[in-house]
Amino acid sequence: MKLIRGGAMMRPAAGVIRRHINRGFTMFRIVLPIVALTAAFLHSPLPALAQGSVTGTYQVDGTNPNGGKYSGVAEVEATGDTYVITWTVAGDKSVGRGVFLDKTLAVGGVLGNGGFVFAMAPKNGHLEGVWADMQNGTTLGAEIWTRVK
Repeated sequence: MKLIRGGAMMRPAAGVIRRHINRGFTMFRIVLPIVALTAAFLHSPLPALAQGSVTGTYQVDGTNPNGGKYSGVAEVEATGDTYVITWTVAGDKSVGRGVFLDKTLAVGGVLGNGGFVFAMAPKNGHLEGVWADMQNGTTLGAEIWTRVK
């Protein structure tokens, strides 16, 4: 890539190009798993959930990819066309932003120094879903949400 400034040919610094490539690759790593998880849930035979009815507070029972169990609370707040989800587990908070498509809530968010992707759908009167850590996401964790209010 060549830039022309004041009639002279210039090349952008290698660091500039590398930052733009890395930024695009990071977004690709975040968006692709969300799309894949959403597509998987859209093909499951679950009853439709009315958009907006996912807002509220939920008891969370989860399983980490290594099999460890945890519990906590998830709060879902509608923010225009998107949702903000705040998890509190063992006193630690994680925040994600999601979209609701048909019967699936797909979420991407921040967890420590990394991120996560999440997909939830209605099943047996609860919301059930899977999640993956963006840094070590070769296996899935799972959560079941039971509405508290």
